[in-house]
Amino acid sequence: MTTLAETHQSTASPFAETIRRFTAEKVIPRNHELDQHPQDMGLIRELLLEAGRLGLYGAVIPEEYGGTGPNSLALHEGIEELGYGNAGLAMSLMPTYLLARAVALHGSADQKTRWLVPIAEGSSIGSWAVTEPHAGSDVASITTKAERTANGWRLNGRKMFITNATIADCLLVLARTGGPGIRETLTTFVIPMDLPGISVPRAIEKMGLRSSPTCELVLDDVEVPDSDRLGPVGHGWQIGMDVLDYERLAIPAIAAGMCTRALELSTKYAADRTAFGKPLDKHGPVQGMLADIACGLLECRLLYRHIAGLVDAERPAIIDGSVGKLVGARLANAVSSLAVQVHGGYGYTREYEVERLYRDARLFTIGGGTSEIQQKIIAEHVGRAPGWGRRAALL
Repeated sequence: MTTLAETHQSTASPFAETIRRFTAEKVIPRNHELDQHPQDMGLIRELLLEAGRLGLYGAVIPEEYGGTGPNSLALHEGIEELGYGNAGLAMSLMPTYLLARAVALHGSADQKTRWLVPIAEGSSIGSWAVTEPHAGSDVASITTKAERTANGWRLNGRKMFITNATIADCLLVLARTGGPGIRETLTTFVIPMDLPGISVPRAIEKMGLRSSPTCELVLDDVEVPDSDRLGPVGHGWQIGMDVLDYERLAIPAIAAGMCTRALELSTKYAADRTAFGKPLDKHGPVQGMLADIACGLLECRLLYRHIAGLVDAERPAIIDGSVGKLVGARLANAVSSLAVQVHGGYGYTREYEVERLYRDARLFTIGGGTSEIQQKIIAEHVGRAPGWGRRAALL
């Protein structure tokens, strides 16, 4: 009998097949190493660069700069495949393609040549710095400042929970160039990571997603030319929100990959394990859990494919993106919990992969805007678009 995962494999795009082979050959065999503290930064960087060489980042980069042209569906099919093998690495893809997308949409010709070409060819990694020690989801409260100088700008501030900062070549940073608030007071910059004054005091030890370096970042009198400013002064909020909206699309895609892995591991375990005289998968309660895992997988896959379709069609996707983030995060947590339950006591041990899936999934309700923030966004935008319900899930 053909399984749900096998059916997907037989219909995957050539690009997704390429990432699937990379994941099977290069990532899954290194999962134990990738889950350690301290992290092997060299290994993580090389795997992320190889994903770039396979064309993953090129899915947000125009052809004239070495990419394949914007294709959100292809990108997120690739993210699902990497999420199947290692959710942390899949998370660490995001800062690079988010930086590249921001430059592609808002950068000057010089900036596009400078940053997009090496990212497209798989020789450069990006990082995206918004969150601060006392300003997480509340972007309006950031205090990092960019002050005018005779030669450009001077950046000062401290960022927290910054993905890839220890291995990145370039940094997309949001800084305050005006008074309080968010409108016309924030500006974005794309800067090299090797500038004097940029330091990464530490990579943070985390419960899960350990193959995604999460760091503290300090900007201490960092001098940058005005040519490093991305977009007009005061347009940082708009650029930042575009980045965050697109970031949310990755969660249901990664979750789909994790659910696929959870389904495969759980069905195999339940078929091989015997209890009370028959295989586990012949017991009603276990069958119910396997069915719920399969449902979660399909929901995540349909969610990200729908939202990617909206983005590729240049249709509004703010509500849908937040729905995808909210529901994808819930499903990743629910499915990984069910996978542990199917495995029983073994699922609670480090010897079985579902234990890592369970730890990895937990961040999805927190990072990139908490689930509560997604609920707020959805409720506010639905109130402004009363006809959304009839259009939902329709391209």
